[in-house]
Amino acid sequence: MTTTHSSISHFFAVLLLAWLAVTPASASEAHVREIDIPAAEGSRQHHLTELDRGRLLLSWVEGKKPSNRFRFAVRERGAWSEPRTVVDSRDKFAAPPFVIGLKDGTLAAAWMIHPERAKDRYAADIHVSTSRDGGRHWSKPQRPYPAVARIYDAQMSAAPLENGGFALVWTDRRQPGVYRLMATLIGADGRASAEKTLDPDVCSCCETHTAANGNTLLTTYRDHLAGEVRDIAVTRWNSEGIRSSGVVHADGWVIEGCPSNGPVVASKGAQTVVAWFTAADGVGRVKAAFSADQGAHFDKPVELGTDANGYVDAQLLEDGSAIVAWRGRSGPDEELRIARVRPDGTVLGRTSLHRGGFPRWPSRHLSLAQAGGEIYVAWTDAARQRVRLVETPTAAVAAEAEDVQVAKR
Repeated sequence: MTTTHSSISHFFAVLLLAWLAVTPASASEAHVREIDIPAAEGSRQHHLTELDRGRLLLSWVEGKKPSNRFRFAVRERGAWSEPRTVVDSRDKFAAPPFVIGLKDGTLAAAWMIHPERAKDRYAADIHVSTSRDGGRHWSKPQRPYPAVARIYDAQMSAAPLENGGFALVWTDRRQPGVYRLMATLIGADGRASAEKTLDPDVCSCCETHTAANGNTLLTTYRDHLAGEVRDIAVTRWNSEGIRSSGVVHADGWVIEGCPSNGPVVASKGAQTVVAWFTAADGVGRVKAAFSADQGAHFDKPVELGTDANGYVDAQLLEDGSAIVAWRGRSGPDEELRIARVRPDGTVLGRTSLHRGGFPRWPSRHLSLAQAGGEIYVAWTDAARQRVRLVETPTAAVAAEAEDVQVAKR
């Protein structure tokens, strides 16, 4: 591997006292630092994922028509690999593309393209491809759905499977006026199984998120219920079909139209957490709910913050607590906020990592990942017009903390 700019460009010049009660001897380990990334100016549509051996994979889109490039790089032991291109497209990418690692070391990529001559401005095609040599070469792209499908451009999600394949979830509009949540299982050979309907009527534009826990897949999304109620649901499913499906919590958010603000799920062992945004009472709130039975039932949600704009991501830690990131508001500015929350409802270390603007879809989201003993947070900075990345030690995040806020810049 090579280092594309040394490893660190700046330090956020504040210790995270919000995350760690430290002694002077250990304080130097308790900071957030910004990492240079090997992406060109104008990078956007970022995604983070953990690979084996504690490696981190960052993917993004760069360039402009006629050359929009979907690229990625891998970070290991403080150094980046040379960035590689998955696909170079004349057409624009819709929902953020991603690369994930499969159980046998294969890389799987999925991307969504707006066909240039499509009559429908929201029409898209999903393509999937795999690489067995670290991304040097990619298989011929496939469309993993039948010809009758009508892909909506807002979202897709995926998760690796124990058998070496992966699950893919998307929104479909083949029935006019109805948005259904569809899924397929793609084998290690690249072949897609028959599609499944996870929910016949969902909120159109809100992102979904899918996690795998053993042989169980959990997909969370904003449901579209009677009376224009748009609350968060989870469907548990596998190769045989749907195991259970239901609302995580009855927020009762009634809104005519999609708020374009989806939930996230993380699951390990018996523990599962779902985090989401709601404005049921007219106030933007971010909540998280835990489950001790792999998502079959959820406890009462914990409120992480008001003055929230949402666009959440979350990761479970080994002790069963969760790290949640979201976009909030402080006066006229937006902030990237992060907090640790325990299943008992204790919220620790609400902290601001960035203050400034965020772009609109499809680069408005945040990305969290754990890799090599670090927690990573990525976002697209509207002012700098590029993807940014910070890291902090997982051990610092997992320690006891006071509930205070720290401004970074």
